[in-house]
Amino acid sequence: MPGDRGDRGVTTGAAGAPTATGRIGRLVVMFVAHAVGTANVTIVLASAPAVERSLGLSHAEFGAMLAAYYVSILLFSLPAGLLVDRFGIEPSLVASHALLGGGILIVGRAQGLLLAALGLLACGIGYSLINPATARGVLTFFPARGRATAMGFKQTGVPAGSIFTALATAAVGDGSWRDLALAVALLTLLSGATSLIFGLRRPDAEGAVRVSDLLRLLVRPRLAWFNCGALLYALGQGSFFSYLVLFLHDAMNADSRTTSFCLALAHAASAAGRVAWGLTSDLFPRGGRKLALIGCGAASTIGAALLVVLPGIAGLIAVAPLSMVLGLTFGGYAGLAQTSAVEIVEPRMAGASIGYNMIMTNLGMAVGPALFGATVDQAGYTPAWITIGVIMALGAWLFSVGLVAGGSARRQAIRQ
Repeated sequence: MPGDRGDRGVTTGAAGAPTATGRIGRLVVMFVAHAVGTANVTIVLASAPAVERSLGLSHAEFGAMLAAYYVSILLFSLPAGLLVDRFGIEPSLVASHALLGGGILIVGRAQGLLLAALGLLACGIGYSLINPATARGVLTFFPARGRATAMGFKQTGVPAGSIFTALATAAVGDGSWRDLALAVALLTLLSGATSLIFGLRRPDAEGAVRVSDLLRLLVRPRLAWFNCGALLYALGQGSFFSYLVLFLHDAMNADSRTTSFCLALAHAASAAGRVAWGLTSDLFPRGGRKLALIGCGAASTIGAALLVVLPGIAGLIAVAPLSMVLGLTFGGYAGLAQTSAVEIVEPRMAGASIGYNMIMTNLGMAVGPALFGATVDQAGYTPAWITIGVIMALGAWLFSVGLVAGGSARRQAIRQ
């Protein structure tokens, strides 16, 4: 693979390829990058009541503050991918951690809405660099056989960071959120420094991606179909995780302990699914990515149908295992989708491709819960879950169309 292999300061084997130890070390760095990136916003979410009191915010102002974070990710995903392809993995990771650490430090010292929103804006810009930088890292340092597993593992940093931060907040109490924000800022900056150890150097200038290259990437029909599939999967994922608790409470009269337990199981299963689906695809050299993505969507469609009939058949006894299964499917596809997104384009365009994919994914995550909630208000949960099932099935079809174009690139990657 061109670009970043054989970098300085890395233990390498024959022909400059990183050894297993070098790969694992880099994978840990990328896992931690996702974990600390997620921890920054989780501090605010887990300490929401204390944040509102400290900053004197209404619920609407708190929502506006969070919007600065999510909108910045949406707007900067594509430029972030272009920057990663142009300047390389190491500078991008260092910049992302600096923005994340500085941003949450600003939030922790803020006394009002404006400064806190600016801090979260910086965090959003920083996190927009994480996905393309780490995805390009996996593409560069891991062979095709095993790449999706590695991609899934580094993606488990997302739920891991959320779980760790939520537990830390529960342990110290939300009244100490400013001290916790300072601690996370320091950990984030330390994480950024570790990325220097592995020598993830800048790509060759001859292969630098230009704006004209990016524009041509955006109009590739097959890639557009693939990313539309990613949007629909993200729409289903956002709806499921946003409304699982409310559904169990409203439709099945589950108490708060049961609903919280089921949500935790779903998130834990989603972390396991990111590795499991990737491993499954790696077992099949030809068509494994496509089969696994379609299987994930098909299983989600069946799961959505089960949510329609579950209240009247099995009752609460089936809630916990079904939550795990649905977490595995609705939340487990992310690493596999990123692997496919970088494999169906030229390696030098990997960051831009992930940026494109992240725009569509974040759009789906933003739109899905709103549409699901509106459907529930107007017609109830049954039409809402049926709609999600149809959307996941359509997403599986779009993935299959998009991955037709990736066949030759996939075979070439396997030979490498």
